[in-house]
Amino acid sequence: MKLTIKEIGDITGGQAVGDPSALVTGVSIDSRSIDKNQLFVPIKAKRNGHDFVSDAIRNGATGHLFSEGKAQGNAVKVNDTLIALQDLAKFERKRITGDVIGITGSVGKTTTKDILFASLRNLTEVHVSKLSFNNELGLPLTILSAESSTKHLILEMGARGPGQIAELAKIATPTIGIVTRVASAHTEFFQDIDHIAETKGALVELLPSSGTAILNNDDPRVADMSKRTNAEIVTYGLEDATVTARKISINNDLTINFEVTSPWGTATARMNIPGVHNVTNALAAISAGLSMGFSLEDLCSSLADIDLSPMRMESKNLKSGALVINDSYNANPTSMNAAIDTLLSSSRQDKYAVVGTMAELGSTSEEAHREIASRLTDNGIQWISVAEPKYGGEDVSSWEDALAFITHETSQNSDAIILIKGSRIAELDQLADALD
Repeated sequence: MKLTIKEIGDITGGQAVGDPSALVTGVSIDSRSIDKNQLFVPIKAKRNGHDFVSDAIRNGATGHLFSEGKAQGNAVKVNDTLIALQDLAKFERKRITGDVIGITGSVGKTTTKDILFASLRNLTEVHVSKLSFNNELGLPLTILSAESSTKHLILEMGARGPGQIAELAKIATPTIGIVTRVASAHTEFFQDIDHIAETKGALVELLPSSGTAILNNDDPRVADMSKRTNAEIVTYGLEDATVTARKISINNDLTINFEVTSPWGTATARMNIPGVHNVTNALAAISAGLSMGFSLEDLCSSLADIDLSPMRMESKNLKSGALVINDSYNANPTSMNAAIDTLLSSSRQDKYAVVGTMAELGSTSEEAHREIASRLTDNGIQWISVAEPKYGGEDVSSWEDALAFITHETSQNSDAIILIKGSRIAELDQLADALD
């Protein structure tokens, strides 16, 4: 991004103040970490960003947007700073000459994003969402942070309420849309799972007819979204899909070998991250790469070197030899069951789990937690919950208590595997970090 204050005013319909030729080369909404020559965009949230404009200027910002108060140096007055940020992103999006890939779904979107980036980064100039920058702020910030050399964009799109995917798609105007899965996540904000599907499907509905919709054929609600788009359809999944996997095998370190079959040919792959469910995510990423014109062999060879976003199926060995799977970024019944599947797939004899709350489930919360507890118990997994009595088993009040339990159980056990899983608010990442 390289825009003058005057150009920013023209794009946002705002009023430029100060030096109209002052050049900005980036955007930030955080006055603490702003870089020199960036534009500070104050957002009204729990705290009003306008209170930190002076801090941003002092820390090197070239200018700022504002919708209240007074200009401090170079600035653009707008009616709404969030809408202005999104307008800037729409403008910068037009500079992308290649594909813009939007990824949504109740589970798997961040991992699919990470896998796709790993598959493409050595093949082309591609820019990707950081961490889980997937909402009305994160998506435009991702677009605006792309280098001038960027040819393709990979954008994660999340929704905590109805209509939000459509809003993001209108900003990003993707040419390729991936839908991973529809599941009971954030159900506090939706009427039911069909309402979730309605919101997620807006991504493929807004694709151009020249675009490609990449749909998980293993999920009937996702497969049914083919009726909502005029774009080309590519399905992926473990059965009866355009791009599918067979001969799946799990290694002792939980990495996975499999064979990909498709109209573009057949190739073998070794994936360096655990979880058979991630084979499906890999197929989604491969489908996108194939649709972009890259070879199946090149895409598959990159799967051995995937860097996942933090706290998502991260694995590490403890000094005792025990293996920890840290999947503490988020949790809902579908992702919890997938993580349990991974735990059960291990050949290690002693299996443990520390589980935290599954947030935002609304009226289904009590039943959902009890069902996960039953599955853990029925499969012989030793488990405790942290500050979530809904599971109905042994519940401790803090991650420190859980640390004491796990340390006692596994400090001399090289054949143990420990799953750490919960919604982000449970802060179980601190437990994972403390284990050594």
